[in-house]
Amino acid sequence: MRRRSIQCLVCVLIAAAFVVPAGVFGAPHGPKSAEKQWTILVFWDADNSLEFTTDFCMNIWESALTSNKDVNIVAYVDILSVPGTTVYSIYGGDRHVVATWPELNSSDPAVLEKFVTFGMAKYPAQKTMLLISDHGYGWRGICQDETNGDVLMPIAGIRTALQDVKASTGKGVDLLAFDACNMATIEVAYELRGVVPYMVGSETTEPFDGLPYDMMITEMVNNPGISAADLSKVIVHDYVVYYSSKWDYPHQMTYSQDFATLAAVDLSMIQPVGDAFQNFAAVLKPLIADNMKEIEAARGYALIGTWTNMAGYEWMPDVYTFIDGLRSIKGHPELTSAIDSFELAFDAAVYEEHSAKYHDTVHGLNFWFPPSLSQYHMQGWTWAQQFIYEDSGLDLVQGNSPWVQDLMAYYAQ
Repeated sequence: MRRRSIQCLVCVLIAAAFVVPAGVFGAPHGPKSAEKQWTILVFWDADNSLEFTTDFCMNIWESALTSNKDVNIVAYVDILSVPGTTVYSIYGGDRHVVATWPELNSSDPAVLEKFVTFGMAKYPAQKTMLLISDHGYGWRGICQDETNGDVLMPIAGIRTALQDVKASTGKGVDLLAFDACNMATIEVAYELRGVVPYMVGSETTEPFDGLPYDMMITEMVNNPGISAADLSKVIVHDYVVYYSSKWDYPHQMTYSQDFATLAAVDLSMIQPVGDAFQNFAAVLKPLIADNMKEIEAARGYALIGTWTNMAGYEWMPDVYTFIDGLRSIKGHPELTSAIDSFELAFDAAVYEEHSAKYHDTVHGLNFWFPPSLSQYHMQGWTWAQQFIYEDSGLDLVQGNSPWVQDLMAYYAQ
């Protein structure tokens, strides 16, 4: 898969070419029980500080779905100010209640499984996109439910939920899109291999608007036969276009997000990426003590969110930029070979686009590399102390993995 930077002016012109005048919209179709081309299942956890974004985004879904002849939109909505949870079907320019459930813990993978199973059974389609929206914390998890303990849904839990859905329904999710910050990490992508074919997410902070719903849904209505692979790339491209302009789209806040990046990951190709990463980490370990200056410099350059897109706790540099930066360590052909192997596997699996201001520093996936052992154990942020990297249950780093060994060696210097 390729990666490219998008110039803002070009993005706006491209976006304009795909705008459909309001006058050509036909009358919406009512819901049908027959299998359609696509069902979009939106798991909307706003049982927290993001409640204010809910109506804006639901209004966008309603206006964008000009016909549901081939496309379903079904949304599980949990907001902070209202007890209980509601499942809506979007059609006819409006939202329609199809189920009301008691207050549920939207951080619980079992609740995600309940909704996806419900949605796939009641709204069958040839292809299913699951969109998970809320605060995202990378390898730590997603979906912060303040009513139910203020915890997170672990990534390993998402994997189990989607495995169970496939086992019970005989059909899995075709595309998983994270509408949340910092979810495009190598740890997350590796964990979800074999569970869903394609994943979309950002390795940095997302603006409040989230994914480009208007553009994405319009594309699906106009081209319902689009494949999951092609749709993932369309979403990536449209995301950067959407945040290139203050005025062309109905932003919640009028701004131009000049540091937008989104990636589509072919998870059928992520196993070689993880294997190459592990091999790279193993090769690097004996070189750490004598090359601290080069490692620190590579890490600093790869920390793409230093002032634009970090909340101050992530410490997740771009993994490709960091590893490529270690070419500065000379005289070790085994390291160069490990870097080459990683980049070859990465390029085959990841498609990324970004704003021009990012230059060559973003490639689609980040990884966990805090600057010190105190940040690794999060002494400065009490809430995060419950999350221990090597105990997170993630396949790539659990136990005494090569990368965890590298981090401990680095902090020991």
